[in-house]
Amino acid sequence: MKLKRFLIIMSILFATLLLAVSCSPTMTKKSTTNNTKATTTTQTLTSTSTTGIPITTSAQSIDGLELQVSLNATSLTSSELLQINLDEYNTLSAENNVSAGKNWGMSGLSLGACSNLYVQPFGVAVFQGRYNSQNISQATALEIYAPVPCPLVIRLITEYDFLPDSFNAAIMPGGNVVSPTPMSATVTVNGVYKQGIQLTPLSSGIYTVVAGDEWGTLEFLYVNVN
Repeated sequence: MKLKRFLIIMSILFATLLLAVSCSPTMTKKSTTNNTKATTTTQTLTSTSTTGIPITTSAQSIDGLELQVSLNATSLTSSELLQINLDEYNTLSAENNVSAGKNWGMSGLSLGACSNLYVQPFGVAVFQGRYNSQNISQATALEIYAPVPCPLVIRLITEYDFLPDSFNAAIMPGGNVVSPTPMSATVTVNGVYKQGIQLTPLSSGIYTVVAGDEWGTLEFLYVNVN
């Protein structure tokens, strides 16, 4: 009798346990995968304006030097000024002694009407129309500098001693790195001189800006005048 009662109690307990297990909620753990990819930024040597026309460019020159050129705008009205900024930059993390080149990629590049007054090893020219390195020899540069009497001064330059990661350089002979000269300049174009006297605004159309240094580097930028 006692055994029968014991078996009945055990059966009830076992049934209760089964019912509790079947009614309990099932916990499911979801694994998540991070699909975020690492992105890399590539720095180019040319930047563009909102019109898609390059406004800044740079090109490797000689022995770690880089000629950097930028415009204040690539679309102007005839009454607005065009500014051309130039820098010769030493990309090396050490002092860089570079011999004077005198090997211009094209003639007529200058920073003013009297090119012999400037010690920077670069210059610019502006042409009406669109040109590139293949046909620039067929074009005639515009007179963008006011005509002035130029002194008969010739400075002997044998070397540029650039500071590390800098556009500052000592001009040799006679220079020193304690008081270097900035190898940078800005050319402002506010029109064209006709017959060397009368300044007239730039007419509508596209213009080619050519910048180069004395080691043969040439760079081309374009401006629309409306």
